[in-house]
Amino acid sequence: MHTFVTHRRIPAHKPPRTSNTWAERILSLLLVAASVALGFACVVALMQTFQQSISIKTLPIRLEAKSTDEIMHGTGVTSTSATVGMVEPSADDIARFRKAAKVLDPELMHQVPDNFDSVIKNPCWSTSSGEFRCLPYFYIMGMFHAGAVSLAEKLRQHPDVLWDVCSGCQFWGEEGKSMAFYLDNMKEAAKFVKQSPEKKVIFDGSPSSFAFYWAAAGKAHRAYAEAMKPCYQSCVESSNVQKVPVATCMTEKCYNASLAADAKRAVEAGISWDTEAHNPLLMRAVYGDRPPKLILVARDPIARLYSAFHGYPHYHNKYGKSSAGFTAYVEDQVGAFRTCAKDYGEDRCALYFEALGHREEVVYFHADQLMRGMYGLFLEIWYRFIPASNWMVIHSDDLFQRPKETLAKVVDFLGLTKVDDATLERMASAGRMGSFTNGQEPIQPKARQMLTELYARYNTKLAKLTGDARFEKWNEQP
Repeated sequence: MHTFVTHRRIPAHKPPRTSNTWAERILSLLLVAASVALGFACVVALMQTFQQSISIKTLPIRLEAKSTDEIMHGTGVTSTSATVGMVEPSADDIARFRKAAKVLDPELMHQVPDNFDSVIKNPCWSTSSGEFRCLPYFYIMGMFHAGAVSLAEKLRQHPDVLWDVCSGCQFWGEEGKSMAFYLDNMKEAAKFVKQSPEKKVIFDGSPSSFAFYWAAAGKAHRAYAEAMKPCYQSCVESSNVQKVPVATCMTEKCYNASLAADAKRAVEAGISWDTEAHNPLLMRAVYGDRPPKLILVARDPIARLYSAFHGYPHYHNKYGKSSAGFTAYVEDQVGAFRTCAKDYGEDRCALYFEALGHREEVVYFHADQLMRGMYGLFLEIWYRFIPASNWMVIHSDDLFQRPKETLAKVVDFLGLTKVDDATLERMASAGRMGSFTNGQEPIQPKARQMLTELYARYNTKLAKLTGDARFEKWNEQP
């Protein structure tokens, strides 16, 4: 029998509400009723980061089209090194990550110890007050509309696996949830770990954990929010008194300064803002020398996006629940992303989109769903902090078509107790594996072509990182 912790539950299947604009978030906090005059303001440029110091002077209003490597003094967001993910960070690296995390998100690190109890399989410890606390042993990192939620349901049938309130609360991908909250909502499962320390493990199946596009990256970029909040308030006041459009004011004063403050915080933390100030560093810092096991279910990003379009009503309500509506949606989203990329480079737009300026801020839901399919970009950064040996990347076809065989491999990867055939059958049959696109029209050729071109480089990168050539086959769309 599997163990089910029955106290308060937060449904694991709900997508994170991560697409509020900064203006909307701050507006609700300040209870300011203001009418925002949306002008066609040009986009501010990014600040320049130095190893030891940072300039926050006013930058040129618009960058010329540049590759990501040309921006930030030749420091690219990602690396194409064949050794990425193959080398475990050194003890010195981990110490540096932990020191940096204490600057980026002090509360996150304040709650966790320097070391976990070495005789317990799951990362756990006892606090100074005698409380027994545990972090998840493994994560199903993503993706929504790829089979991650179904996989979580299947693994819950394993006798070693425990889940709790925050096994689906989107902790890493959503703002407003502290580490204290996270640990408190894992405490019931921790009791079962204490009873069976050599076998029982806790998991987090939140599919928003993997892709840390801007709306899902708040924990690593608190300095941006801290700078943006008073600046936005000042712009609202200027709008009320001087009739200066809020969007114009924010373009002139807020975006550039907030990005500069965020980069300055990274320098203070002793890390590269461009290559290291991301959620993966924070997760590795929390776990120290005992990194968790991580699982990603990757589905053809075009099929995943089409499912999300039909699964979330706000998309098809706006564009129309049809193949033609999806094409209109793709034209808007890909068009906005391409426009951003001309100024900042594709990787930078994928990671910082709405933080870059007003033009990106007003794009419908910030093109979040588009970014979620750029698996190769995010995985390469993850591999810098948690190496490939701690990852299992599952092609969704394997989960959908060969669930029993795939689950047996997952059990081995996680180091769980081997189970008999009947248990594997029960695990394989658990969890809904439907699709929001069943009965829908085929994707129109125009939308498919635009998306194939957009995702090609990320599919190729994913194939190289994982050694699974099937991911590059996604570039061969019918």
